[in-house]
Amino acid sequence: MLLLASASPRRTELLDLMGIHHEVVEQKFDEDSVKDLDPIVCSQNIVKGKNISARQLLVGSPKENLPILTADTLVFTPSKEIVGKPKDYDHSRKLLREFSGKVHSVFSTVMISNCDREIVRTCETKVSFKMMEDAEIEEYVLSEEGVGKAGAYGIHGPAGKYVTNIEGSYTNVVGLPIHETYEILKELDLA
Repeated sequence: MLLLASASPRRTELLDLMGIHHEVVEQKFDEDSVKDLDPIVCSQNIVKGKNISARQLLVGSPKENLPILTADTLVFTPSKEIVGKPKDYDHSRKLLREFSGKVHSVFSTVMISNCDREIVRTCETKVSFKMMEDAEIEEYVLSEEGVGKAGAYGIHGPAGKYVTNIEGSYTNVVGLPIHETYEILKELDLA
């Protein structure tokens, strides 16, 4: 049994698609406490913090020694800013305007730990957006499709129509790079 310390329905769906039996558990790590400017370091420190938090919350329970998967997805904008979920509509508009007609990077880090070992992998995907019209940006923001999603959009939904190209893992942009996750699971004899 694998424990997933994430409330993301997309991560649950991706693990289900992989045929990985898992159970969602809580973690209470404050992602805003990580201030690293390098997107890889930032993402890795967030997943480590989430993993430690989840493990601490399980102390004394029958699940405390089960393997825990944590993941984090963040976006590195063309102006070299790390962003997670948008703060509000104005922040969403700003991000979509910045992505419009340009390429940005999406980083997802996956960590799986068990009692005696932990493995961390980070995946980068480059995403190109079409030149979006103001009306398209406004329609997307008001649809609330981007709420709670890194970079203010979900590639697996209506925002996919604005993506002209991706270089790298599609599932990374959705929130859990399947290949990297599978390789970690194999290395830990969990798949």
